[in-house]
Amino acid sequence: MNILKNVGSIWKILVCLFSYSIFAQDISRIYYYKNVLEDTTIQNQLRLNTQWDEYAPLPIFGEKYMIFQSQRPGPYEEHSLWYSFNKNYHDPTSEPEWSDPLPLVFPLDNQPTKTMKVLNQEEFTINSDSFVGHPSVLIENNQIKEIYFTSTRNGQLEGYDRLNIYVAKFINGRWSKVEHLNEINSNFDDLMPFITKDGKKLFFVSNRPGGYGGYDIWYAERDLNTGKWSKPVNLGPTVNTPYDEITPFLTINQQKLIFASNRPGGLGQFDLYVSNFNGLDFDQPLNLGEPFNSPQNDEALKITDNSLWTYFASDRIHVNAKGGYDIYRFLIPKELIEFYKIILKGKIINAETQEPVSVEATILIEFGLQNLVLKSDRRFKNDGKTIENTFKVELFSGRIYRLNISAPGFYPLETLLDYKDISTQTKTDERIFYLQPIKPIEPIIRYIPGIVIDEETRLPLPGSQIIKIGSDDKALELKLDSMAQFSVPVRKNEQFQIKATSPGYETKTETFKESKDLEKIIIKLKKIKEPCQEMQPECIWNTRIFFDLDSAVVKPSEIEKLKLISEILKKYSKIKIEIQGHTDLSYRGPKQKSYEYNLRLSIERANNVKKALIELGIEESRLIIKGYSYTKPLVEVPDPIRGAINRRVEFKESQ
Repeated sequence: MNILKNVGSIWKILVCLFSYSIFAQDISRIYYYKNVLEDTTIQNQLRLNTQWDEYAPLPIFGEKYMIFQSQRPGPYEEHSLWYSFNKNYHDPTSEPEWSDPLPLVFPLDNQPTKTMKVLNQEEFTINSDSFVGHPSVLIENNQIKEIYFTSTRNGQLEGYDRLNIYVAKFINGRWSKVEHLNEINSNFDDLMPFITKDGKKLFFVSNRPGGYGGYDIWYAERDLNTGKWSKPVNLGPTVNTPYDEITPFLTINQQKLIFASNRPGGLGQFDLYVSNFNGLDFDQPLNLGEPFNSPQNDEALKITDNSLWTYFASDRIHVNAKGGYDIYRFLIPKELIEFYKIILKGKIINAETQEPVSVEATILIEFGLQNLVLKSDRRFKNDGKTIENTFKVELFSGRIYRLNISAPGFYPLETLLDYKDISTQTKTDERIFYLQPIKPIEPIIRYIPGIVIDEETRLPLPGSQIIKIGSDDKALELKLDSMAQFSVPVRKNEQFQIKATSPGYETKTETFKESKDLEKIIIKLKKIKEPCQEMQPECIWNTRIFFDLDSAVVKPSEIEKLKLISEILKKYSKIKIEIQGHTDLSYRGPKQKSYEYNLRLSIERANNVKKALIELGIEESRLIIKGYSYTKPLVEVPDPIRGAINRRVEFKESQ
């Protein structure tokens, strides 16, 4: 695709319009409509298209209006913005009936005519004889409050010599003068803006230095109190590549990023991709496949704010194609539907008496790094007896939550809430949770000290995990200090086991019995040979690639491990792996930037391991990278010496 066009002596953008989404209205209708319209195919929007390029469709207020970019002849010399009114906007199941498009002018009227006026009878438009394209709008209280677009410096507009992003604002009943975004633009091309629904983030495309090659997707954050934009940040190598990434669009709740890229592995030149937000960052993008993608260019996808339809631009070969880029419509697929609300209603019951637990319970719900803590609600009889102990919480589909319920006098209950395949709006999940009462046991009489060491060197292994398995078969993880020392609580004459694991060592389980002669427990672990020498797939998950402090360079000693992994992957050709990058807990730079710095470092480590495996003959499609910053240490120590084991890359099988 020619995303840049030479207009006069300046690079011009074949602009991608970002569809600003309003909160979805009655999303549950999607499934009804999908049955009604199951024979729907890609629809060329004939009334909107011409033999010239029509690009960057922006449906707003459902499908009431369509704003788009066009090269067609008109009152302006270059690409400009046009719009059309849909007479059938009240019925989202019907074919839209678009009016003849007109050059964009505000305010939008129910019946577009050439005499539309703004307040004080003054016409307002952002079009000019310079190139104008790729609009994105911020809507508040059913009114367009801001419009962002791409253009070039001219007699009316300030800016840099290349492509710039501009904004006009509706303030006090009038449209403001168009402003150049000084905080975001650069001496390079800055284009294709998208403003999020809350107005806090602006995503855009740029070829400025600091990216990963070609055009990358960047974003900036706005302080809504001051109106100031932060310094732009690159979205990172999970989304961006050495090729071009363009036309960013985020769904209503910012859970999915949709964009176009000409990276290898697609169906055509530019293909459409989607990346899901996992609560921390965007996951590896997935190609949307047919019918969205074709052997030609497919870009600038938008979703209507009622979450029923998608619009995009393509120069594909189509029976109704008019020439150049045309605008197409298609029913939204399952992959692009955002998460739905789940109402979890829980009853907490005593597993022995089958009656409601008589004490207040604490409910902990975890998803990634997010934690939600709440208390249960109890109802009583006049005599004080508990007749109900319940809780209610709002969660979302598309996720797996870890739920933990604890109450005084009861064993904690932990379970997973798997909502990944839930696909109906506002589903209620009603469950009963049974807590097992704790039976009285003999008190702890003393603590026996212990240490875990290397069998050969006798050096402590602080990165180990020590678990005590009691006579009641209950497992208790023991805390190690920086010298690999631990303490075991025991009862009189208790027989118990100690299970020790440590990266690079054989797991060991020993049995002990409390007595006056048992004064100290010493666990000696034996180093294992290189885990992948057996050429079994399981060994990959036990392998760690270690890095020097503050470095993402794969050391020669670690390359040998990767060679063995590559041989296994060649032997088992269907295995895909997730390459997980990690850092230690040592301090880097300004405190508030420490997480971001380590996240970039962890991603870079994973990416370098990926590159090494590709050079060893493994297909890129089998390798997915992920960065965790310092959030998953093997041993929680703050300094870089004892925490060296945390500077690593690990592997996990990917579906």
